[in-house]
Amino acid sequence: MPEFRAGPDSARYLLAGSGHKVARPFNLRWLLPAMFGADIKLWRAVWWLSWPVAAAGLVWWALAADLAWQQAAAMPVLVLALAGVWGPHVVRPVGVDLPAMALSILAVAAITQGGPWTVLAVVLIVLAGATKESAPVWAALWAWHPLLLVGLVAPVIIAVFNRPAIDEVTATPILRHVHDHPVRSAWEHHRHKLRDPRMVTQWGGCLAALYAAPVQVWAVLAAAYAQLVVATDTYRLIHTAAGPALAFYAVQAVPVPWLGLLCAASAVWWLNPEFQ
Repeated sequence: MPEFRAGPDSARYLLAGSGHKVARPFNLRWLLPAMFGADIKLWRAVWWLSWPVAAAGLVWWALAADLAWQQAAAMPVLVLALAGVWGPHVVRPVGVDLPAMALSILAVAAITQGGPWTVLAVVLIVLAGATKESAPVWAALWAWHPLLLVGLVAPVIIAVFNRPAIDEVTATPILRHVHDHPVRSAWEHHRHKLRDPRMVTQWGGCLAALYAAPVQVWAVLAAAYAQLVVATDTYRLIHTAAGPALAFYAVQAVPVPWLGLLCAASAVWWLNPEFQ
């Protein structure tokens, strides 16, 4: 992996890890900065570890839902090949999206398994909520289970004890504009992408989930795209928010003999990808 050059988000996590106050919502993402500080090696280790953890969790989730082993094997390919999951180089490895998604997937797998595993699901989703404040919402939509919303207790508590402040990164003119005018800046960033074919092609095989899609698929997609009203990032947000759920339903919408083709459609980017 090339030398890491921190983007604005990563810079704020490193500031938080060094004990500085940071702007909202970065102040809510307390867990990883508290654990790893500004040590890039530790951030890199957890980033790499998140990939096999997410893959194992996706397989577990599928098997716990009584899907065939071929469907379980296809799920990690569909999710982890998404450009937004890989993310832009300025958040690799100092970022919270992938670790939060991995923890959330494990929580969904555990609650799908049921029984005593439900306790583990609660623990995992609280950790996910302390990693990224929106993680419990996505997990609850993926599993279609309200219990996972208990993870929101983490950001609520953090909001009380870790108040936000305008940090040196957010204080720069462009980022201060984004901070103070989220809807306006989001529109300025996204308006040229409304008919960008990558908004469709970068979903790869996950698009199969739209065939006879249940309400869960439309709910998670609506929530994922609603983020773009107040955020300037695109694929990193929608793919980590909706990717696991779409993969879960996509592998069920396609006959098992066709799953290899479905995986190929995800593993190859037909247009130059946009990660942000």
